[in-house]
Amino acid sequence: MSGNRIAVLLSAYNGERYIEKQIESILNQDGIDSLTIIIRNDGSKDNTMRVIEKLQADHKNIEVIDGKNKGLVASFLELLKYAYEKEYDYYAFSDQDDYWLPEKLSIALQSLERHDEPCMYSACSKIVDDDLLESGSVTQTKLKDITLYNSAIQNFCPGHNQVLNHAMAGMVVDKTRYSTAIYSQDMWITTVASVTGNIIFDNTPHTLYRQHANNQLRFGKSKLEWVKDHIKRLMKDEGMKIAIQLRLFADCYGEYLSDEQKKEILDFFDSQKSFPKRLCYILRTKLYRQRGYETLMFKLIYLAGGYNIR
Repeated sequence: MSGNRIAVLLSAYNGERYIEKQIESILNQDGIDSLTIIIRNDGSKDNTMRVIEKLQADHKNIEVIDGKNKGLVASFLELLKYAYEKEYDYYAFSDQDDYWLPEKLSIALQSLERHDEPCMYSACSKIVDDDLLESGSVTQTKLKDITLYNSAIQNFCPGHNQVLNHAMAGMVVDKTRYSTAIYSQDMWITTVASVTGNIIFDNTPHTLYRQHANNQLRFGKSKLEWVKDHIKRLMKDEGMKIAIQLRLFADCYGEYLSDEQKKEILDFFDSQKSFPKRLCYILRTKLYRQRGYETLMFKLIYLAGGYNIR
C-alpha cells in the first residue's frame, strides 16, 4: 500500500457532536502512508466548521470545502468529482458520525490492489449506540451475489463502507448525470459497480456504525420491525424514488447493460401500467433482495403499485 494516494471523502452537516472522533479514527488508520481527508461542509448551521478547522490546524492532510447546502447526494458526488480530478488511487466515503477501526482502509486496499479493472470494496459494520457501545449486531451480511438485479431495488452497500479504485471512480464521475432523480448515492454507486466492474464484499466488519434516530438506514432489527420501518419509508414514496433513480441509471449506463438486463428494466416499468401486468411481472422478475422475506416484500409492494411512477 506504500505510495498509494487515498482520498477520504466526508460530507458534513450539523455534525459537531461526533465528527471530531470520526476524523481522528480516519487519521489513525494503520499501514496507510498517503491519506487526505477532503471534507465538504454542506452548509452546517452549528459548530461543525469550528471543529473541522481546529483539526485542520493540526493536520495538513485535511482539506476543507465550505459549501452551501446541497443535500447528501449532491454533496458526495461533488466531492468525488473534485477528488477524481486530483487523480487519487483510491476513494473512500465516510459518514460524519461513525468510527473506523484501525484496519479498515488497509483491508479495503489489500482487496482492491488485485484489480486493475473498475472495482468497489464494501463491508458490513458493527452496530453501536451513541457512545460506541456495541449492540452485538451487524449491518447486513452478503448472502447472494450483488448484481444489478439486487442493487436496482436494495441499498445493500451503505456509503460509509464503499471504497473505489480510480477506474471505478471514473465510471461514476464520467457517466453520471447529476439529477434530483438520484435518490441514494450509495445505491447509485453500487449499481454502477454491478454493471461496469467488480464488487468485493467483506462480511467482517471494520466500522462502528452509530444507530440513532438520524440514520436513514435501520439495521439490527427483527423481521417484524424491519417490515414496519420499510412500510414507513414506502409511505414517503421510497419505492417510486427508487424507480425514478433506476430510470435515470438505465439512461446513463445503458451501454453497459446486457440485453437481458435491458429487458428486465423495460419490463419493470412497462408492467406498472395495470394490476394484471404487475402480477405477471412479479412471477417472472429476476429482481431480488438479499433475504427471501425481503424479496417477497418487494414483490407485494410492487404488485400494490408501490414502485409506480406517478
